[in-house]
Amino acid sequence: MHIALVYAGGAEALAMSLGERWVNLSRAHQDYERDVEDREIAPVRDLFSLVNAGLFTCSFYRRMTEFVQRHDRFQDYLIPEDARFLAPLRPPKIIAIGRNYRAHVAEFDNQMPTEPIFFAKAPSACIGPGEAIVVQEWHGRVDHEGELGVIIGKRARNVPPEHVRDYIAGYTIVNDVTARDIQKKDIGAGNPWFRSKSIDTFCPFGPVVAMADALPWPVAVDIEVRVNGQVRQKSNTEKFLFPIPELIAAVSRFMTLYPGDLIATGTPEGVSPIHAGDVVEVIIPEIGVLKNPVVSGD
Repeated sequence: MHIALVYAGGAEALAMSLGERWVNLSRAHQDYERDVEDREIAPVRDLFSLVNAGLFTCSFYRRMTEFVQRHDRFQDYLIPEDARFLAPLRPPKIIAIGRNYRAHVAEFDNQMPTEPIFFAKAPSACIGPGEAIVVQEWHGRVDHEGELGVIIGKRARNVPPEHVRDYIAGYTIVNDVTARDIQKKDIGAGNPWFRSKSIDTFCPFGPVVAMADALPWPVAVDIEVRVNGQVRQKSNTEKFLFPIPELIAAVSRFMTLYPGDLIATGTPEGVSPIHAGDVVEVIIPEIGVLKNPVVSGD
């Protein structure tokens, strides 16, 4: 059960997985509303609108799947294989979790946290699968940080840990790219490290969003990062210091979360520099592969 934003036939459209192929969800939903519900609607062409309308649910996915299959319209809605997958949405805000794997804390000789550490990344840093991470000389060292991303499904404020699952729309893959030298300089000066995390192109995510029920609960998935085919990071979210219920509960105590907000849950050990000419892949089998080239900027 996966949803994606694709560019095909000269336009953007939402797509949903159906077996090994993808079908045009924007068009199927519009036809369903006309043929079954007897009302005309404009096509929903972005995932944020789907989430905000409360339609990013398993029941909606099943209705659309049954509609396509029952009316034998698979070929009508089929997304061409050369379609380009885009960033699934532009999150209203991005909250990232720091130091959430014990081994990652140790590799930078940081103090072990006693409560979740979180910070923001600018939404303008977002890019999609296949788009280039742009590094420049003045950035200094730039590192990959592969992470599981959580998409919020409805307004969340002061949510207790035992109810967090009700507020999750789905999951995606995030590469929390970091200008490490700039981050260290800012931390050393007692300043926030927002700018080192928010440089343009420093938040690749996608390629799809897996619906909440597509992953086990509690969430326990493998995560791996490869650079030019070489494994650099490899772990499992079972090793979180603070599992997802604690993370979202903690964040929602300080700020209201809204549909489409993205929570990046922290990276495991093995972060390393990336350079122009590299290709970075972040892999979570239940979601897919987020692949981005690295290029040099002016």
